[in-house]
Amino acid sequence: MPGLLQAPDSKFGSVKFVYALAAEFVGVMLFTFAGTTTPVGTTSTQTGTATGSGNNATANWAPWGNGMSLAVLVYITANISGGHLNPAVTLATIFTGHISIVKGIAYIFMQITGACFGVLMVAGLVPGTYIGMGNNGTGCFNTGAGITLGMLFGWETVMTFVLVSTVYAVAIGEPSFGVVGPFAVGLSLFAMVFAGSQFTGTAINPARALGPAIVFHCHWNVIWLYVIAECVGGVIAGMLAGPLYGVGSPWLKRMLPWIKETEVVDANGNVVDKSHPSKKESEQNEIYDTTGTDGGLSPLYAGKPDSGVAHGINGNNPQGLTTLV
Repeated sequence: MPGLLQAPDSKFGSVKFVYALAAEFVGVMLFTFAGTTTPVGTTSTQTGTATGSGNNATANWAPWGNGMSLAVLVYITANISGGHLNPAVTLATIFTGHISIVKGIAYIFMQITGACFGVLMVAGLVPGTYIGMGNNGTGCFNTGAGITLGMLFGWETVMTFVLVSTVYAVAIGEPSFGVVGPFAVGLSLFAMVFAGSQFTGTAINPARALGPAIVFHCHWNVIWLYVIAECVGGVIAGMLAGPLYGVGSPWLKRMLPWIKETEVVDANGNVVDKSHPSKKESEQNEIYDTTGTDGGLSPLYAGKPDSGVAHGINGNNPQGLTTLV
């Protein structure tokens, strides 16, 4: 018996979108919980204080905990929601037209809500942690010693740019990297946390920055800059990736004359690829069935505009969202 993800959208389109929102909520909730409770060591600034010094110094496991948990959760959610799990990724795909504005806003709302619930889990399960505890809250992001607001903005912008660029390179762009995509995204987070945790804590995710701030009421004097920098880094990544990998936004297409319209939607609502010439027009059209049961190892998102056709990491059409990680 086929599952929900293999059912035709005409029957369960709205249900699939609800499941997509639920996947983003649960995914970010678990990612926030796992990333927040990972031992941060003496060089991380996620708690705002050092955990040891000298011979008592502890290892920084934050890159491992955050990178691996993101990769695992993207694998879990990719075929359901596309596995964004980050408002910066969603904002970039809104900008490049790979997801509609309404769907994107719904995603971002669920991501931030999920992050808050993830921190509530921390407050309930970690001893000595409670709601409204202030700047000492577990997982609160703050700048390291000597880091100015300008440095904070630069670090978070650059690191978010790297993460979102990886998403476009391995999942949106063609040729893609198929089932390796989520692992590459997690690896990019691993690298950035390794590089920047001692300077900013490496949020590179507006939901991860806002979750602890909302629940613990911590570091609001800088959290706003985290969010702005991460959104800027994501949009810049989308702007630079668009000319390379294609866009779904009509106004961007007019600015990129080398991008030709190779896909049209036929009378049945299927996306027809006209990029492969042949003797007969009927033979040159590659039909992407909206039921998404092609069974191929297509990327998280095969680069299609927001037409209701999306592919998961195994070629499934999760719920009609043209999104990926």
